[in-house]
Amino acid sequence: MGDSIAGPSAKDRYVAGGLLAYTAVALTALEYFALPTRVQARLTGRAWGSQGPVSLEAGVTWALLSVGAYLVLPWALLMILGFRPRDLGLLFRGFARHLPVYLGLFLLMVPALWHASGQPEFTRTYPFVSEARRDLGVLLRFEAAYIAQFFALEAFFRGALLFGLERAVGRLAIPIMVVPYTMIHFHKPVQECFGAAIAGFALGYLALRYRSFLGGFLLHSLVALSMDFLSAKAAGLF
Repeated sequence: MGDSIAGPSAKDRYVAGGLLAYTAVALTALEYFALPTRVQARLTGRAWGSQGPVSLEAGVTWALLSVGAYLVLPWALLMILGFRPRDLGLLFRGFARHLPVYLGLFLLMVPALWHASGQPEFTRTYPFVSEARRDLGVLLRFEAAYIAQFFALEAFFRGALLFGLERAVGRLAIPIMVVPYTMIHFHKPVQECFGAAIAGFALGYLALRYRSFLGGFLLHSLVALSMDFLSAKAAGLF
């Protein structure tokens, strides 16, 4: 008889279950309590769920809360369980070699970004901070926090969640990860939501192939910054 292939260990299954439970709780908390509009409502006393201008303070607060939920808490827990940063996709080796792949994907997206920046539903959404559409200093300060949020987001979806699930379910970790990742875009323009599903599959595949989420962080940051600056340009900032 041939050698049998060992399945996932009990620890792997418990980690996978814990990660999915954490995802449900963390994403619900972020959606209902930490979105920039929710934070702004608490800062100004507006009615819960009401729409209105978002301040730099609210935008930065959202970014910091996202870093805590996506990076600090899950990574700390996984480190306690014996995971190393490289086990969760924080791997710099080979980054330069894989860079053309991510830059090529970004170039493919530039026409879509240019088109989207002229659509009212996008220019009303981006940048999240209203004053950033009129003040370059505010825009730059918000973008610094925005980039930190994207590092944390990639460290969770294409890092902790993807690699943590892989040990239990293999490549099925990719579609499982894509489901909650797509759902965090439900309050955004529909084109972006469908795009997030496609991007989730692509970035998940590349993260597992290269054993790193850093390329996804670079691509995600380039796309988001381009969208913000193009929208600010359409609003007359430049």
